[in-house]
Amino acid sequence: MNASRSGVATIQPRSLADQVYIEVQKMITTGLVQPGTAISIAQLSRQCGVSHTPIREALARLAAEGQLVFTRNIGYRVPEAPTLEQYTDWAVVRIVVESNALLYILGPIDGSLIDRAEEINEQMRQADFGTTASGIRKYSELNWRFHATLIGLAHNTMLEDAHSRLYASPQFSRIFLGRGVVNQAQIVAEHERVLACLREGDRRSAADAMRDHIIDSLDRDAQQAHISGLIKKVVYGNQK
Repeated sequence: MNASRSGVATIQPRSLADQVYIEVQKMITTGLVQPGTAISIAQLSRQCGVSHTPIREALARLAAEGQLVFTRNIGYRVPEAPTLEQYTDWAVVRIVVESNALLYILGPIDGSLIDRAEEINEQMRQADFGTTASGIRKYSELNWRFHATLIGLAHNTMLEDAHSRLYASPQFSRIFLGRGVVNQAQIVAEHERVLACLREGDRRSAADAMRDHIIDSLDRDAQQAHISGLIKKVVYGNQK
């Protein structure tokens, strides 16, 4: 937005690609196009009255954000909603890596990393992420930075590399599109419990709090995605 000579701000028109991006995003978040549906560039071009170039630009951007899936020689489609099995598998792997990592912090716990994690958590508390893809992506990235910072407490580059491969937040956070991060305060509070345990030097309690947070968080997500919430039964049942 630029100011004119009269001092009144002038609004710059969005590019054609931006307008197509917004329209396709609305189609996805409102359920006008269902998971698994193919997105036709030619059909969108006719509907929007623009050439294929801005259509391709918009679809590529949506695919980069995880809102669409691109398959070579096939094209774009709306991703299928994550299944309970996918949520459960992701929960188990994250527990193995994230929770157990807190048990193997060698030497004194690095207070500067805990301070950094608290700063990130405070950003998560105060932010208004809204319901759009950009806001949800900001939430996903802040949340993942929080967890990655705690992984850094182990000062183990191989562990950090393994954890980075688990970044799938764009895929699993799609359920928040159009409705927002409904459990924002609860997520922040669960993070605080992990940090409090670490401040006290209690690695076991911190690991348990992290495990519970991952299970509870993904179980809530699964229920919000209208999937039967069995993550707790699967994970806790196997620990008996």
